[in-house]
Amino acid sequence: MKRLLVLLLLFVSSVAHAETPSLPWKKWDPALLDQAGKEHKYILLHMAAVWCHWCHVMEGTTYADPAIQKTILDKFIPVRVDQDADPELSYRYEDWGWPATIMLDKDGNEIFKRRGYIPPELFAKLLVAVIEDPSALPALDKTAAIDPNVVGLSADRRASIEAALLQGYDKQHGGFGDAQHFIQADTIEWALERSRPLKRNTDTNVWQDVATRTLAGARKIVDPVWGGMFQYSDKMDWSGPHFEKLLNIQRDAMRSYVLAYEIGHDPADLKAAQDIGRWLMDFMRSDSGAFYTSQDADVAAGEHGDVFYAKPDAQRRAGAQPPIDKNSYARENGWAVASLAMLSDVTGDKKLLEAAQRAYDWVLANRRAPNGGFGHSRAADDDTHLGDTLAMAEAAMALYRSIAERRYLANATDFANVIARDHKDPAGGYMVRAPEPGAKGVLAKPVKQIDENVATIRLFNLLARNTGKASFRGDAEHGMRFLLQLAANDFVVPGALVADRELGREPAHVTIVGAKDDPEAQALYAAARTYPTRYLRIEWLDPREGPLPAADVEYPEMPQAAAFACANGTCSLPVFTAAEVHRTVDKVDNR
Repeated sequence: MKRLLVLLLLFVSSVAHAETPSLPWKKWDPALLDQAGKEHKYILLHMAAVWCHWCHVMEGTTYADPAIQKTILDKFIPVRVDQDADPELSYRYEDWGWPATIMLDKDGNEIFKRRGYIPPELFAKLLVAVIEDPSALPALDKTAAIDPNVVGLSADRRASIEAALLQGYDKQHGGFGDAQHFIQADTIEWALERSRPLKRNTDTNVWQDVATRTLAGARKIVDPVWGGMFQYSDKMDWSGPHFEKLLNIQRDAMRSYVLAYEIGHDPADLKAAQDIGRWLMDFMRSDSGAFYTSQDADVAAGEHGDVFYAKPDAQRRAGAQPPIDKNSYARENGWAVASLAMLSDVTGDKKLLEAAQRAYDWVLANRRAPNGGFGHSRAADDDTHLGDTLAMAEAAMALYRSIAERRYLANATDFANVIARDHKDPAGGYMVRAPEPGAKGVLAKPVKQIDENVATIRLFNLLARNTGKASFRGDAEHGMRFLLQLAANDFVVPGALVADRELGREPAHVTIVGAKDDPEAQALYAAARTYPTRYLRIEWLDPREGPLPAADVEYPEMPQAAAFACANGTCSLPVFTAAEVHRTVDKVDNR
């Protein structure tokens, strides 16, 4: 029945497009609020995505209805927002899913918002109701007071977040919640870290089950033919994939599977990561080396994803294929660069690393704005967003870990300084963008995306450890106060657990001493970069390059290449073989 409904909607969509002109959608511009005031109209925001099946359906049915079009044009200014192209608006409404429908008054106040597909009959009634009674919606309060001197989670708060996560865990199939199953990288990373039988960990069995069962289930939504992970499963046993392939899903999955493989050495985890990387390399690269954004679920001609993706490779390539969004955004490219660099660490595949470096250099040349940040879709100050500059800083740190070229650490330092300068909210945390001068209503309130704040805190803290710059530690603590505020309002933020844990201890720290053209030193470094944690301070001291960026430890001159592990005021004896590197870091790693 569900299949019949989908086909019917697609048929209606194609007919509507053939017979009814589309709405004259405008691109979002804050100046539209002034226009709305002059014309006595409201703003209708249709938040959509190139890859979103139900967005296409709504545009082909609801927004193609002539009566609805007339009402919209009489009383509204219609604005279509591509959520991939406009991160600020996208993050403001990401909890609503796509399509999202938001109506604003001339002062920028929300008067209506609703998630998901809205059929024509209901939408027509909603339009009339809003016109007759444009009452503003109440806002969500996220302003619980916190002690400004506290920068860490209390033991009780950590326990309550963990308990909430485990309460939502699907013990039979893996994953969380009772509707959609997908990989959330911070949750999996926390489970993997807690599953390791090291010094501070207890209850390892339950967290090991969380990690292994979820990752095993999620392997079912990896495309077995072309690779790449589908967006999510709408069935609890992971058998109901939604066939969109998005870059953020690939990033989260590759992070999770690479770390799982580093810890547990399960070949199935490595294969999953390689299958995802294969899709990025084979389908998502432009001739310039930059990466594209997403691949749609459905074939443009109306063939649904579950039909297309059941085909073998030859049949897929013989006809029309799900379209690829060929925009190249700085953020998505940063995600791809970091992911491929991580995969190259554990596979030694130089082609992955070369592709990552090429894409990184493309973004530097084509998306770096004059203010030093990164424009999302163009190299312009008015298009810079936290997520783009953050993703490129994370990419730089990933490349620094992979090949120890100091220019990447210098780049990450520069990008982090831009984040601290342009995106810090005095109230705590980091904004997607500072509100535009004269912004009205809800648009005057800064958007602080939670996952980006987690990643920003972790970036600043890791940079503080790798560069010795104390200011970065302060920047990390500033972001942590925002997460503490959310926790005080009982928001369950898995990433807060990871960020809090890293702020509270030194990273695993390994230094290779030896010339970079020495095969023995290269072998030691190759082993060191696979140490199973993302929270790693890894350095290569080649005397020809001068002192290390954070020269807080003096290493002796060695007659041969050696590896040292240092933490908590203690350094290990040198080791000289790759097999010894992980063992010596384990001895000083304070977990």
